[in-house]
Amino acid sequence: MKCARCGAELKEGRVYCSVCGKEAQIVPDYSLLEDDYLRSLLTEEDADKSGGKKKKKKKNPKNEYQISGKMPILLVCGLLFVFIVAGVSIKLVIDFKNANSYDYQMAMAEQSRSGSRYEDALNYYETALALHPQDPEARMGIAEVCIAQEDYDAAMVVLMDAIQANGNHLQAYQRLIEVYEAKGDFDGILALEETVRNAEIRKLFAPYHVKAPVISPVAGTYDDFMDVVIVSMEGCDIYYTTDGSTPDQKNGIRYDEESGIPLDEEGEYEISAVCVNEKGICSEVKSATYEIRFEPPDPPSIWPNGGEVTEQTFIVLHTESDCEIYYTWDGSDPTRQSARYEGPIEVPPGNNILSVRAVNTKNGLRSGVNRANFIWYPDGVVPEGEGMPQ
Repeated sequence: MKCARCGAELKEGRVYCSVCGKEAQIVPDYSLLEDDYLRSLLTEEDADKSGGKKKKKKKNPKNEYQISGKMPILLVCGLLFVFIVAGVSIKLVIDFKNANSYDYQMAMAEQSRSGSRYEDALNYYETALALHPQDPEARMGIAEVCIAQEDYDAAMVVLMDAIQANGNHLQAYQRLIEVYEAKGDFDGILALEETVRNAEIRKLFAPYHVKAPVISPVAGTYDDFMDVVIVSMEGCDIYYTTDGSTPDQKNGIRYDEESGIPLDEEGEYEISAVCVNEKGICSEVKSATYEIRFEPPDPPSIWPNGGEVTEQTFIVLHTESDCEIYYTWDGSDPTRQSARYEGPIEVPPGNNILSVRAVNTKNGLRSGVNRANFIWYPDGVVPEGEGMPQ
């Protein structure tokens, strides 16, 4: 305790200041009983100084007990006050130190982000970034908070800043690609790839490249019906159109590899196809133009090719595949109602003209007519009215 007048420290139990000699000023925090006890002490000390002429007052056991019980409380309060002051001081020092500690700010930011306290996390990350302006990790933390809040535009800006701070920051590229994908901006992903030179980082863009389909047979003009086959080298879904328009998942027919694309009518077909991967990314469009133009078959061949025969003779006819042969012996043009060739034909007696024609079974086109004159008289006698050929 200090003297209220000169500020000198008062020795324990002293009621007068040893420096200025004035009576100690007691702060009135005590009870009335404590005041009575202090007055008794002063009276006794005055009596001692005057030679003991004053009669010493008898102590009040009750007051003495109360004073002795109060002193430890005062001591505890004083110590508590000291501890509080020390604690506040230490806290201020720690707070000042933490406010200027990058590691502390980052640790608190991560803790806040894991607890979804995004505003707190942003404050900590921004403080860390202010301490280390070129640090990409603080920027990554801010980007993660923006992504968690689905603020993709802000995340893109921060991630680009992180990439500028460290051009080989693999995680920054990966998260930026994911943000582009979340926005459905696949063209932005491919544009970003053009700026990358690091081989490891370029591998991140592989899932966003889809190989174009392979279409067969080759484009051209065909004289027969056929099926167009489309293949994806990566097992992707295939969508196609037959009118030259650009196919995709909305404007296109999903390709069925079991049935192909049948071209079963005459005309022109422009097949366009794309592959679509599991991310919904389309490949380059591949196209092939086909013209189905049927040509009539050639007339069937006849062997032997007519003439006079002297013995029983059989005729063999031949035509193209997918064709049937019809024939007559009276010189008329064959139709589908005429006799159909199914094997060698015996030359009938007399002077007869064999007429043959081929009909394509797929498209119904007919060939021209081929004819051959056969003369056979089994007994060598020519009937009247029938002359031998010249």
